[in-house]
Amino acid sequence: MPDKISVLLVDDHALVRRGLRLILEDAPDVAVVGEAGDGAAAVQLARELQPAVIVMDCAMPGMSGLNATRKILQHSAQARILMLSMHSEDTLVRQALEAGARGYVLKNAVDLDLVAAVRRGGGGGGRAGPPPPPPPKKWAKFFLAGFDLKGVFSRS
Repeated sequence: MPDKISVLLVDDHALVRRGLRLILEDAPDVAVVGEAGDGAAAVQLARELQPAVIVMDCAMPGMSGLNATRKILQHSAQARILMLSMHSEDTLVRQALEAGARGYVLKNAVDLDLVAAVRRGGGGGGRAGPPPPPPPKKWAKFFLAGFDLKGVFSRS
């Protein structure tokens, strides 16, 4: 079996991180290598651990997940960040894309979508370069499930 996909979990609620860890560690090809409870710790751990995928809560006290995503990508442009949120508003999805997130997974769907989204992110696929334009509403459900939209949208 190839190396496991290393994952850094970032959420301000320890109980949520524990649940995410349990879901991810059930997958034989995924290994949670670290956890952070805030954006500043996420930036530090991302530098130290260099995980294949970072699962980042969008809304945290102090440094938000959006700001932490921007900071991480300043130092590690190849970082693959999946934004995690309980909100599905178009504005937040757009902000996640603009910050550099490669996927957006709703917290109420993590048991169905998270492992697949991590596998896509950790497999070297996904978009490279500048973020694509925000998805039209008819495609938002795919992005919210963590699907890579590289083949759906292209910059002109």
